[in-house]
Amino acid sequence: MYKHIVLWKLKESAQGMSKQELAVEVKKRLDELPAHIPEIKSYETGINIGDYGASFFDVSLISVFDTKDTFWKYTKYPVHDEVVAYISSVTQAEEIVDYND
Repeated sequence: MYKHIVLWKLKESAQGMSKQELAVEVKKRLDELPAHIPEIKSYETGINIGDYGASFFDVSLISVFDTKDTFWKYTKYPVHDEVVAYISSVTQAEEIVDYND
């Protein structure tokens, strides 16, 4: 299995929304992808509820694919590109970790 983990730090506000509203919108858009992309085997998104000093990131994604090739196929869908463009417009930082399990 190929696992793809992404963490996003959102802007304090953007597009007329607060950081919390942005987190809800980012999660909603991410959660729509599995209905359109059959290569996704498992998909979990979350809004950070941690309220301690180590809580830097606001939204997370853990996605699973059969192989690196099916992951790359996932990245080519126009609906994926639309979500990525939106998230890029409302984030200030992003970290990604990919690995085989």
